[in-house]
Amino acid sequence: MEARIKSARARPDFTVEIEWADGSRSVVDFTATIRKGGVFSRLADPEFFSRKLTVGGEGDWLSWPSDLDFSADSLWYRSHPNEEIADKAAFR
Repeated sequence: MEARIKSARARPDFTVEIEWADGSRSVVDFTATIRKGGVFSRLADPEFFSRKLTVGGEGDWLSWPSDLDFSADSLWYRSHPNEEIADKAAFR
């Protein structure tokens, strides 16, 4: 399985709206990740969260500075817990 991110926009409520390469959209909530603390503590700063987000590796991951990377596949599963990617070609 290989989901691809076309674009992503961080929102002030610590969610990220993702547009996938197949044209679909989903929202991933990062509040539970932020609550874990540790390396994820930086994401609790609204300015950092919303302004430092980038899409890396031709849509392979979301990233913030300090090596805070989240793979496209894991984000797909987080936003579609009961679905599978039916056609991998649609995500390339």
